[in-house]
Amino acid sequence: MDKSATTETARSRCTLFDAVCVGVLVATFLYIAHPSLAGGFQPDELTSMYLYWSTGAIKSLWNSICFWQGMGRPAGALYYLPLYHLFWLNPKPYHIVQIAILGGSIPIVYCLARLLSSSSAVAFLAVLVLYCHVQLANLVYLGSYIYDVLCGFFYFAALTYYVRIREKDFPLQPFQLLGFLVLYVCALNSKEMAVTLPLIVLTYEVLRCPRLSNWKDFLGRNWRFLVPSFIAALLTVPYVYSKTMSTYALARVGGYRPAYSWDRFLMNNASFVGELLEPYRVANGLLRVFPKAVIALWATVFIYALLRRDRTLQLMTFWVIIVPLPLAFIPIRGGACLYLVLFGWTIIFGQLAVDVINLSSKCLTLLGRRIRRNSLPNRRATPDRFSAPMVRAAVVVLLGLVLAILMQVENRRSGRIRLLVQSGQKVVHVIHALSALDLHPAPGSMILLRQSSLFPNAWHTLFIAALVWNDHALHISVEGASDIGEPEMAKMNYVISLSESKATLEHVTERSRL
Repeated sequence: MDKSATTETARSRCTLFDAVCVGVLVATFLYIAHPSLAGGFQPDELTSMYLYWSTGAIKSLWNSICFWQGMGRPAGALYYLPLYHLFWLNPKPYHIVQIAILGGSIPIVYCLARLLSSSSAVAFLAVLVLYCHVQLANLVYLGSYIYDVLCGFFYFAALTYYVRIREKDFPLQPFQLLGFLVLYVCALNSKEMAVTLPLIVLTYEVLRCPRLSNWKDFLGRNWRFLVPSFIAALLTVPYVYSKTMSTYALARVGGYRPAYSWDRFLMNNASFVGELLEPYRVANGLLRVFPKAVIALWATVFIYALLRRDRTLQLMTFWVIIVPLPLAFIPIRGGACLYLVLFGWTIIFGQLAVDVINLSSKCLTLLGRRIRRNSLPNRRATPDRFSAPMVRAAVVVLLGLVLAILMQVENRRSGRIRLLVQSGQKVVHVIHALSALDLHPAPGSMILLRQSSLFPNAWHTLFIAALVWNDHALHISVEGASDIGEPEMAKMNYVISLSESKATLEHVTERSRL
């Protein structure tokens, strides 16, 4: 057979195998995610929806274009406003779209892992652990984490698009560079975690460039490959400034105020690693990782990458240090916020698992041949019934399924999924209670809502009511959140007493009846 035909056949088989892997991964994820369709809304989700609704589609779109102003997370408007316009406050379509975005990111992440590792087995294990991990359940079940979902989708899409071009040893052409930057800006507009992408791209380029003793010669040959990361970094500078130094900077908010210190950096990273190891409990407690142990872990991974002479492992060593930087100096975050961070650890785990499987397979094959040779010295050698690659593939699939099952068992044992589904029901009940009034206030009406500890933040009640009635001209007040005196009370057209299960119309003025 012609050599080119053989190569083409091998590529076709590889493509078919990758397609099967992606199909299995998507099917597994959908099976895990489908219970989330019974979930409701989180109060924070209605807050975000209200902010985009009050801002309006045009201004939200303009904020997305002017990303350097750092006006919130404008990509959320592209998710919330169309769904609100089409499906109002029915939570199921929101969950369907969130699952669809996560499911759509699986082929992208698999392609990225495949390009970096050149191994279907590593990519399969890494993506399976990533999307079945216990700590990422919030991505699926809580709509308030849509920003992490969107950021991950665009971040991985931008990096996959970039790496796919560069693995062919071509520099990005102008339109390709524009496409990469657009995806990066979309990631920035989704969440602040995306700021690490230029540094990851730069690290990727430095690791793949040939080693030259003369640095001028090095830059002269490779400068064009470094241009995309520097342009992306220049776009990032005003964005970071607006998020940290401007009047309405996110870093000025208490829960996001950074404290730059080496101790905080190590302590937070130790917390991240501990949370990612959470499915593997010891004595019914969280496996605690001490700050100094994190340095030892990073060093171990780096030594492993150097001994193996593997660029991908070297990149992932930098990944697990660089990507958590936006979280490393603020009050501790965890759970679904570690979506991007976990990718690096899953690639390292996947490569280590495959190396162990390959080494074990070679040892067992040699042992089997030696046993057959010693037991039947005069018998002609016969080919193995099952080839080593087939056995390794079966072991990889089995390992992946065992990990997925263990993580789901942990979810059910802890009751996490049931609690996540139930956590959004209160908002849905309040929406149904207000809707049951069948009230159609005239534009300009003044409405007072009386609620007793319905939500810790009384403003959530106002946001829900505004979205239920969908009228920017209404003046809605909430008892306990707004200063309401006797003059204001006299002007109220409607006074509504609200609980989780029932809304009662207490007072209607003559003007409202007309």
